[in-house]
Amino acid sequence: MIPAAIAPLPAGNPHRSVISGIGTAGGKDTNPALASQIADADFKAALRCALLLSGAYSASGRYVLRSEIEEITQPLFGFDMQVGLTVRYRLQDRAGKTRWERRIVTRHTARLGEAFLGTERLRYANEGAARENIAAFLRELGAEALAEGDAGVS
Repeated sequence: MIPAAIAPLPAGNPHRSVISGIGTAGGKDTNPALASQIADADFKAALRCALLLSGAYSASGRYVLRSEIEEITQPLFGFDMQVGLTVRYRLQDRAGKTRWERRIVTRHTARLGEAFLGTERLRYANEGAARENIAAFLRELGAEALAEGDAGVS
């Protein structure tokens, strides 16, 4: 689920080394008899790795990242499997005040040529949607500065 290419945040970026903790919610463990899902633990591990690679994560950071998987849309069947993923990201200070918040929606399609089995294509689509969502979050985070007096909620 980790994005393939993660650009490190430049030294002067205000988001460099600011995140010291990660919380995730809304994910579901996959039941082998049902459709593939995105587990909180897996999403958290991918986020942590991506934040480390980008330079945003540090044990001494001022903020905690809260991510909540709000919605996963999945097909029941099909040759091409497209998954939509909506995640709300919040950076909160130690007092619990939200300083930055974004809701990011991404989609990823796994094609028939990638995997013959539909269950495998669905898993690929889930992982692709998560990768693209994390990459979009990092782009948003890298493009904006934390406003001390404004949460910047969109």
